[in-house]
Amino acid sequence: MSATTVAFALSVFNLLLCSSGLIFVFFEWNAARRREYLYLYFGDERPGQEYFVAARRHRVQYTRLLWAFSVLGVRHFLAMFLAINVANSGQNDVWNTWQNWLLGVKTTLPEATSPLFPWLGFLEALSLALFVYALLLEWRPRGRDLGMIPVFVLAATAGVWALIALLFEIGTFGRSGSMVVLGATSVSRFLLGGLLFFALRSRAEGKAKGRTPMGVFVLPLWTASLAFGAWVLFPTIGDLVGNPIAHPIGHFIAFSVLMMAFARSTLNDYESIEMSRHRLGRERAVLFTFLKRLGSAFTTDVEVDQILRIILESALETSEASAGAIYLFDAKSKRLDPRVVLNFFPPLYIECETGISARRTEELEAQMRHQDFSLGEGVIGEVAKTGQGRLITDVRAERIMLGTTTEFMRNRSMLVVPLRVRDELLGVLAVLNKQSGSFGTDDLSLLQALADQASLSVNNAMLTVEVAEQERIRRDLQIARDIQQQLLPDACPNIPGFEIAARGTSATEVGGDYYDFFWVDDDHLGILVADVSGKGVPAALVVAMIRSAFRAHAPGNTDVREVLAKVNSFITGDLRSNMFVTCVYGILEVSSKRFSWGRAGHEPLLVAHPAKNIDILKPDGFALGIIGAPEFSDLLEIETIELHSGDRLLLFTDGLTEAMNSKGEEFGMTRILETLNLDDDIDLAGFGEDGQPFADGVNCDPRAYSEPDSMRHLEDAVSLHVGDAPQSDDLTIVYLAAK
Repeated sequence: MSATTVAFALSVFNLLLCSSGLIFVFFEWNAARRREYLYLYFGDERPGQEYFVAARRHRVQYTRLLWAFSVLGVRHFLAMFLAINVANSGQNDVWNTWQNWLLGVKTTLPEATSPLFPWLGFLEALSLALFVYALLLEWRPRGRDLGMIPVFVLAATAGVWALIALLFEIGTFGRSGSMVVLGATSVSRFLLGGLLFFALRSRAEGKAKGRTPMGVFVLPLWTASLAFGAWVLFPTIGDLVGNPIAHPIGHFIAFSVLMMAFARSTLNDYESIEMSRHRLGRERAVLFTFLKRLGSAFTTDVEVDQILRIILESALETSEASAGAIYLFDAKSKRLDPRVVLNFFPPLYIECETGISARRTEELEAQMRHQDFSLGEGVIGEVAKTGQGRLITDVRAERIMLGTTTEFMRNRSMLVVPLRVRDELLGVLAVLNKQSGSFGTDDLSLLQALADQASLSVNNAMLTVEVAEQERIRRDLQIARDIQQQLLPDACPNIPGFEIAARGTSATEVGGDYYDFFWVDDDHLGILVADVSGKGVPAALVVAMIRSAFRAHAPGNTDVREVLAKVNSFITGDLRSNMFVTCVYGILEVSSKRFSWGRAGHEPLLVAHPAKNIDILKPDGFALGIIGAPEFSDLLEIETIELHSGDRLLLFTDGLTEAMNSKGEEFGMTRILETLNLDDDIDLAGFGEDGQPFADGVNCDPRAYSEPDSMRHLEDAVSLHVGDAPQSDDLTIVYLAAK
């Protein structure tokens, strides 16, 4: 058999190996391209994100490998073509070549005289440079980016070899041209082959240490060494000794090793994809069954514990675990409490002494149900804090369960996954004691997928319960508001010679302001304005008590001091220590138009006269519910004023003076006085910015009469001042004018 025949056969095999590599790379390149488009168009990731960058990097790398295998395939096609020409020219066979070398006869390779000879070296060097260019993409020596070094190596290799080939063609080197080409070929093999070897070794080390996320063309060190030796050393030695088959033999060995490694890598990738498809199918089946069971729970009244129990039951079925628990996170206490437990789940991090007791299991379960964790505490707190699930292969070895608590377990593995919605922590799901074998990474992935879906259900259930509770509270408050409105007078008294109006509005659903009118006797009308400290339901309950007290003690009693003293004694023992009531109570004697009144720590009473002077009356008095008799009566000062035609009397709570606009400015006493002095046709625009009517208030039967001008002006002025700004205090106004 001649050397050229062997060289031809090996060139054919090498061409087939290059074609196989080209096919493998094409399939991987197509998969990387699809993955890149998938991340770009159908995922949440965008350019610059981790998954998209990794997919693009591997697509670029496979593109470079496509060029490398293509150039290498062209090189071996030309080598095959050259071997045919050498065989037809009758050159010496391999044995004569070796005999001439052993006898010291100077000879050259048979193909060295062909014009294709330098182009074979050019294509080989270019293919090596392309392999280096592809594999150095992820090489980071000492964490540094190589930058333009691979591009420079590729460009320099192509430029130098193109120049050598052209000079050889035009005969510049003369008779030593073949030796120049052989020398350049050997040097380029060693330089580029060395770079290729170090790139493969670095990628292998990076894969072993986890630095390469999805390695492409990663070879073990011994495989890279074998490929390097076969590709670089064999052809170089063959060139030096003039053996024409050493070159294709070295390529054949190197390509065979590379193709086997690359085929194994490709098959592993497809096996991983098939396993992922199987896992996704299993997850889909589990989630479908889980959602079906969960849907039936949401058709009835939603209870969080019922949803959690369904989730835990599904988790046990999915993972084949024997026991499990769900720890819910309390945002107020920052603790994780065991909310639902199924089967025997022993306490964690508690030393359990050996002993036989009929109630030992119940005692351990009771300990577990009273065991909570803070963020970062134990494996439960750690998973809650980091948001990363954990697979524990041996709970005893990691001292999660101590003493004899693991004696009941078939195995000691445990899975712990977080329950989260976006960045909000809901709780932690833990299962243990798998019925067959031990938990693995697939079990962890499946349980996390279930937990992610379950988190949405738990969050929805909690929101549903919260909304239902808020709706119940809203209905209760609306009922309380309706009841409180019923406590107010149905209509303002219609008394000849007087105009009476009232306005009341609360900052919340129920408030602590109150006004009332009631007949003491046929000629005396009791008028009351009160303000309970605080707001909401407690203040509203005190309002009801105040109403009952005045209506019980005022009828038939024209002594203002005595009525206020009795009311104070009535409520003092029943109020909480931090609550009190301020009020203005007066009695209007209709026949004489005299008004006798007392001020129990309340706002002053204003009397506006037709001459546009206003009296601010502030008799002494202490708030109700703070001190008892006789101190209260001794400190209370009663005044009597006589109302003349055109006099206007205003009683109000501090919500009027403290009515605040969006700039933080209060309405104040000055604006009240200026408004009371307005004429009927005065423009109110100067008293505030554009606003809306003041909050929904209750007028004392506004349809029964035309509201007095002064009262209307005051309401409009407050509305203009306040605008859309929310109010923090209740407001009550009672207006009395003598005609």
